[in-house]
Amino acid sequence: MARKYFTLIERDPISKTWSPQFGDYDRNVVVEEGQSMHDQIGFTISKGTKFKIISTTGKQADINAAVAAINSRI
Repeated sequence: MARKYFTLIERDPISKTWSPQFGDYDRNVVVEEGQSMHDQIGFTISKGTKFKIISTTGKQADINAAVAAINSRI
């Protein structure tokens, strides 16, 4: 089984689409990065907010496919 890779994605308020911002194999590192962003721009991770954490494999193609799937539901 592939190791989980966690990616922080951000929702653009104008286009309403999601894009990857930061990733790591350690979810806590991704959360910490998000907390750092909070200090700068007001970060929260919960349903309906401008940030989410998704998990995929560490392959860029898999990350892109997961983000594309989220964007296709918009």
